[in-house]
Amino acid sequence: MKKGVKAGLISLLAGAAGMGGAVAVGNYFYDMAMTPRTHDPSGDTDPADPVVQGRRWLREQTRRRDVTLTSVDGLRLHASVLRSREQDCHRWAVCIHGYSDSCESMGLYARHYAQQGWNVVLPDLRGHGESEGTYVGYGWDDRLDIVAWVARIIRKDPAARIVLHGVSMGAATALLTAGGALPANVRAVVSDCSYTTALDIMRRVYVRGGGKGPVGPAMSALRAAVRRKNRFDLKNADALRAVRNSTTPTLFIHGVSDDFVPPTMMADLYENAKCPKEFLWVPRAGHARAAAEDPELYWRTVDAFLRRSVGGETD
Repeated sequence: MKKGVKAGLISLLAGAAGMGGAVAVGNYFYDMAMTPRTHDPSGDTDPADPVVQGRRWLREQTRRRDVTLTSVDGLRLHASVLRSREQDCHRWAVCIHGYSDSCESMGLYARHYAQQGWNVVLPDLRGHGESEGTYVGYGWDDRLDIVAWVARIIRKDPAARIVLHGVSMGAATALLTAGGALPANVRAVVSDCSYTTALDIMRRVYVRGGGKGPVGPAMSALRAAVRRKNRFDLKNADALRAVRNSTTPTLFIHGVSDDFVPPTMMADLYENAKCPKEFLWVPRAGHARAAAEDPELYWRTVDAFLRRSVGGETD
């Protein structure tokens, strides 16, 4: 959080008095946390960066197709689809991106799945990329959108065996999705650097940004603004609760050097999970950088987990 933004928020907190002040604080924090933002491609300057290479790879795929569906609340949602070159392939990877980005950020992951012969679906989460939406769902509303994409896959391929593979907010979305009712076609989840709850990560961002005002009132004001504007409670975006309810085999991955979503959050998620579960720590990896930092370790672990949980085409 930049100093000017931080100072403005602190001033609002300090001056908030009565309902009008609380509303002002909530609206300010809402604009910071809930307004979708697009990826700035000017930052993709390193051609050797695997994530940048993944974006380029996805853009260059002639097999890439744009598909759309309508969400339960009437939004037009977009995804890119790469069908396998293998005839009668029933393995599907749904690759779910993180905050302030689009499906292209999952090109690195889509490339691996495609090279392994999988079908790949890359949704733009609501409010991101080419999908409609006016606010960031932090996985809560998005979970219903992922269910809709899963249903679309099964309509096309009733024998589909599906993995949900998410990174950061995409990982939280995958966990929240698995915490609800899912068809048996969804065989596995790969959760890469998920936060525990939306409010936990927002508290951390606020405190690390140097906020001097009390974090509790700030979160309360934000929750009130979200309820008022979007009619849902941020408290519901709770991956800890979701993993307690999930029965879907889940691989939890986290970079040891992640200074945005702390590794302790992955430990908490793993410990609370009641589903069949495995974990992978990736040394030296920062936030959302595990696959880029050590691709051999990352994909060896993921592929072995998926062989056990999803199986091969002959299974």
